[in-house]
Amino acid sequence: MARPPRIVLAAGGTGGHLFPAEALAVELVKQGIEVHLATDARGMAYGGAFPAKERHAIRAATPSGKSPIALLKALLALGRGLVQSFQLVRRLKPDAVVGFGGYPSVPPVLAGWLLGVPTLVHEQFGVLGRANRFLAALVKWLAT
Repeated sequence: MARPPRIVLAAGGTGGHLFPAEALAVELVKQGIEVHLATDARGMAYGGAFPAKERHAIRAATPSGKSPIALLKALLALGRGLVQSFQLVRRLKPDAVVGFGGYPSVPPVLAGWLLGVPTLVHEQFGVLGRANRFLAALVKWLAT
């Protein structure tokens, strides 16, 4: 018997990113689709009721500020998150990766894109956030 379709939802660690991802997850699960959540440590705390088969903690940080040291630390955390995301996408073999914004969504969506998995970014706000603006240039679909 073939496995059900599998989708990785990647969302930043705040309610503004996680709640739209959760709404989609509820509908996907109703349709028999296997959902996995990729988020950071903050998102793991919110995601208790998230209807995912598994929740996966991915390293991430927001590159901001004027400190070169802080920028370097954020880029290193995102690099670690990308390695984790490559491992996750290779292991799960999802049919798609959907990003909902926030820097924790960057590594999983980027890994999916680099590995040839169909990717989509959802922007729930009126203006693209920085993470989604970066990913929008790469992904196949942008939902607004």
